[in-house]
Amino acid sequence: MDEVRGSGGIARVQYPYGDAAWLVTGYEDVRTVYSQKAFSRTGMSQDTAPRLTAGLLLQGGIGSLDDSIHTKLRRVIGRELTAGRMTALRATAEALMTRRLAELERSAATDYVSAVAKPFSLNVLGELVGIPEAEQPEVADWVSALLTDASVADAGARGADAALQDLGKYVLRLIADRKAAPTGDFVSDLVRHGDDLAKWELVTVVFALIVGGYESSAHMLSKLVLRLLLSPDLCSELRAHPDRIPGAVDELLRTIALAGGEGLPWRVREPIRLGGVDLVPGDYVVPAIGAANLDPAVYTDPERIDPARSAKPHLAFGYGTRYCLGSQIARMELEVGIGTLLRDYPGVRLAVAPEQVRWHSGSAVWQLAELPVCL
Repeated sequence: MDEVRGSGGIARVQYPYGDAAWLVTGYEDVRTVYSQKAFSRTGMSQDTAPRLTAGLLLQGGIGSLDDSIHTKLRRVIGRELTAGRMTALRATAEALMTRRLAELERSAATDYVSAVAKPFSLNVLGELVGIPEAEQPEVADWVSALLTDASVADAGARGADAALQDLGKYVLRLIADRKAAPTGDFVSDLVRHGDDLAKWELVTVVFALIVGGYESSAHMLSKLVLRLLLSPDLCSELRAHPDRIPGAVDELLRTIALAGGEGLPWRVREPIRLGGVDLVPGDYVVPAIGAANLDPAVYTDPERIDPARSAKPHLAFGYGTRYCLGSQIARMELEVGIGTLLRDYPGVRLAVAPEQVRWHSGSAVWQLAELPVCL
């Protein structure tokens, strides 16, 4: 990335799958990709769109819809994620995190990923969307299959196509159930207030919340905890000043990539000049979010975690009309996860040497295989 940044912040690269693309690393240039109509997430081919892993779904989500539909669905989701709902969800999340950590402390297990982060994120999602706890493990399996690299999947593993079908059927049934017997969850309110939504739009919203609201949050929480356990001074600061946790979460999000630092591919639909390069319709660009968030032209000493940093907002959740609608939920989960751990378990530490922490490959989400901890 330093070499690309030094040569203007944009370079032609060939990904393992799909066509060549322009890799964009500068903060301002990445914001341009997210905000200018010259770039689009629609109309991309599964065969030609550049990407790091094979077989991943590139189309069908909210972010890849036509601009007008995308804006409409964003408005609907924002309308239902009220302050009252978020306050109640935070209270539930705090109770869930306390429960998960206590269960880990009582058991012989040490893996934070499987015992805490994953079930916590899944339980919070279930509370929001209205997925019964008994059904949550199967939903989690479908989401994991959708994000798994098809080129490394075991022969016996559920394929992405089958998972897509099964999760789609589940979402349809969930919506039908809430229409017949509304409760107080997000889907019930979406159905109750969504007279202006077509059936496929309802399905798209619920599907997006489920796919985007589980693994990404769970694995980001695990990575943030690892970074904290490797930063004792930061842990001490946050224990002494818990009001700094939101700022620390923002800084950790800025410096820890969700998916190896690379964003999703975008297609150029109008001629535009970016980073000194003339792009033409049909070109692909890939905004490197991780690199943009470490741009020294924007962030002084960019790799340092500073909870009080005053600078331009990071791009971990995107930008502009493509800003992640689940960001407030993700932030809340991370703040609750870190705050509860530091408050209730001041002696928490890694159970292995840092170099023994294992990472998992073959997924769209950059993730730890496990995180052994001692509470």
